[in-house]
Amino acid sequence: MLIFLKNIFKKIALNRIVQHILFWALSFLVLVNILKVSAEIYKIDTVYTAIFHLPIVLVTYLNLSVLVPRFLEKERYLYYGVSVVALISVGAVFYLLLFERWIDYILQEYFFIAYYNFWDISLYFAVYLLLTTLIRLARSWFRLNQAEREKTSSELKALRSQINPHFLFNSLNSIYSLSRRKSDLAPEAIVKLSDVLRYVIYDAETSKIDLKDEIGFLQKYINLQQLRMEENLKLEVVTEGELNNQKIAPLLFLPFVENAFKYAPQSENEDKFITIRWKIEGPEINFEVVNSYGELAVNENEKYKGIGIKNVIKRLEILYPDKHKLEISLKEGEYQVDLNIQLS
Repeated sequence: MLIFLKNIFKKIALNRIVQHILFWALSFLVLVNILKVSAEIYKIDTVYTAIFHLPIVLVTYLNLSVLVPRFLEKERYLYYGVSVVALISVGAVFYLLLFERWIDYILQEYFFIAYYNFWDISLYFAVYLLLTTLIRLARSWFRLNQAEREKTSSELKALRSQINPHFLFNSLNSIYSLSRRKSDLAPEAIVKLSDVLRYVIYDAETSKIDLKDEIGFLQKYINLQQLRMEENLKLEVVTEGELNNQKIAPLLFLPFVENAFKYAPQSENEDKFITIRWKIEGPEINFEVVNSYGELAVNENEKYKGIGIKNVIKRLEILYPDKHKLEISLKEGEYQVDLNIQLS
């Protein structure tokens, strides 16, 4: 039953003609009870109410089809205000002429009078214009909001789709380097790669994931990279704080970890290092990556040029607007990323 009602409401929401019919049907039901001359509703009451709607409908649709798109939606508020006053005045005059002069020639079997004077009927028009204009603006806002959500969703899917090939190329490079050295660790690396690929392709295909699962995935990725690490490369991975039920958008940290393993080995310094640290304090997480780098690998003008970094910056702007802070700094021989995210 709930599904049936949901489908009915959905169809109504998508069909403007049905919406207009329902609105005027409700208007008719309300006005016929206001305008009836006795406790019962007679034929004359329905006829009068139907005719009473003519100037209301005329004024309403002139406002919605002409004044709103031409003036209000273009933020020409003074023109809109003057036009509405003029429209209400014309509508009130039309109402008075309709019921005091014209209606007797059209429906001679009835005797109708104008119940309301100029100011009273103008108030009716003002109420209808206000109500229908608000509905029009609300519908436009929801339509625009839905379009923005769809655009954002499509953009996020496109950004996330870039992660898989980028990640795969970097991982295959690791296995390729092991194979070239005819290392016995190559088969183990392939197994580890299958584990992390399963996460990237399947588990991460959601809007939010457990923070502990995301960090666990990165630990596996780090283990994969360790198979080809040079002996003089010092690695430190630290997780501070409690991992409870925090949720986070997947694969936000991966590009920074990838970059660290890509550039740290290329450093000309003897002391090559990578430090990766997560610090969790309730709904807030601070992620830090510090690694050695070489001038041939990274320079100050190229720090944002990587596809992965551009990708994650864009995703952060979409997913955590005003709820994240990202700082990327280059010091002599050291590349540092500091990312803070408010998860709720």
